[in-house]
Amino acid sequence: MQNNEQGPVAPPPRRAPTRPTPRNSGSLSLGKVVAGMVVLLVAAYFLGNRKAPDTDAVQTTQAETISEARHPAARPDAVVIQGEKSTTLATVDDARMSVGDQGRVLRIEGSVGRNFARNLQAALDANPSLQRIDIQSGGGYAQPGLEAARMIQRRNLIVRVHSHCASMCVALWAAAPQRELEPDAVIGLHQWNPQCDALPSPAREECHYQVQFATDHDASYDAWLRAAGFNQRLLDLQTNTAAEDIAVLAAPQLWDNGVRFNVVDGNGARMGRDQVMQYLAARGTRR
Repeated sequence: MQNNEQGPVAPPPRRAPTRPTPRNSGSLSLGKVVAGMVVLLVAAYFLGNRKAPDTDAVQTTQAETISEARHPAARPDAVVIQGEKSTTLATVDDARMSVGDQGRVLRIEGSVGRNFARNLQAALDANPSLQRIDIQSGGGYAQPGLEAARMIQRRNLIVRVHSHCASMCVALWAAAPQRELEPDAVIGLHQWNPQCDALPSPAREECHYQVQFATDHDASYDAWLRAAGFNQRLLDLQTNTAAEDIAVLAAPQLWDNGVRFNVVDGNGARMGRDQVMQYLAARGTRR
């Protein structure tokens, strides 16, 4: 879902010619404050935290100019951040992984690089009591991402999103039997373009095979999203959002479109919809 993989989106990622839509009512209602806050958060995540061109950048595309595209026709109420098409293939570095909470939590920050699945397997093998993955990622390569998603599903792990999870990262989250989102975290969707050609041979050929296999396999990206409750509107949003762009959704939009997950605060306590809306509104008024 991005260019170079499912592509890492920029954190900081998961933009597109899809029709997102914020509301245009004249009053400063709670819903409008929340919508405005989401736009501000998106700008901070994707603009303020962009990395240098050779690191995990937005979609790993060097978007010098990124702007929000919001069109009144969008059903999922996503915010679409637009990027520029990359003319070169970018290298995706592997995420940093660290274990905490007495071996029960694996923290992942960064892209789904070539060694992502291998590093994840090593962490799982070394920590048999691991229960949860806390992740912040703009996405990455398709092949290691699909492998990692299967590992997460097999181990029955909880996946909690901090800040953002876009592109291939969404497969990791969706594949988890239990999904969690921090109240101000966002999910990013776009077309996926695995760009296997960025890999050396024989990994290139294997990637092409895996991608072809994944299109019909019930453990593929779309199947995991469907299993997690992503409705057809969100799947269409993903399909219609260009690989160099990213359609961003916060917890309220995900809930409205049928996605099943829990929102938790910094201490892991569950938050209801009203609590999340009040939290986002407060964040919006502070900006």
